[in-house]
Amino acid sequence: MALFNLLRWPAVLVFVLAGVAAVAFAFTSVNLFSQAMASAEFVRKFGWTAIRHGALVQMAQLMAWGLVALGWWMVFKVCETELSARYRAWAERRRGPR
Repeated sequence: MALFNLLRWPAVLVFVLAGVAAVAFAFTSVNLFSQAMASAEFVRKFGWTAIRHGALVQMAQLMAWGLVALGWWMVFKVCETELSARYRAWAERRRGPR
């Protein structure tokens, strides 16, 4: 699909996408960390009662949020790699043949 082909996107849009992905990754990872710590404390404090009240379901949700955070990180890294490649190509053209 042409939409996912970053080679066709202008560099400014790739940069904006990288920024959006970085912000989304930061938000989801901080949210993930705070929820995971609260869930672990809940299970530690109440044990089997916590598990019966849905702590395992919450752990599964935390794993899903972890996958979302990983997805945003991958989008950021793809954009970073594309921008780095474009910069290297631009620098080589400016340097000229040796």
